Amino acid sequence: MCLGVRMRGQKQRKAEIKRIVLGKTDGVCARCGRPIPFEKATIEHFIPKYRGGTDDERNLLPLCKNCNKQKGSRIVAVEEYYPYLNCVFCASANEYKAEWERIGNGE
Repeated sequence: MCLGVRMRGQKQRKAEIKRIVLGKTDGVCARCGRPIPFEKATIEHFIPKYRGGTDDERNLLPLCKNCNKQKGSRIVAVEEYYPYLNCVFCASANEYKAEWERIGNGE
């Protein structure tokens, strides 16, 4: 496969993931509620990669750049820190966190 075709495929996959993640809040920042244009959205790792989090969709949340920067690598309570996150996705983020803790990362 040509490198150009593979790169286009990766870009399309990233764009699709961003659409899915933005859908978790209907296009607003999960923290502050401001509308986020697609091209300006940042993908937040609820459990930071630095702490052992992965790119599992349950661990990815939409934040504006300012809120993402403020959170840093802290682990926060999903219901308190992300008031604009649809409750279905709060449950899946908490499920992800519980799995992460079960495998010994939550120490």
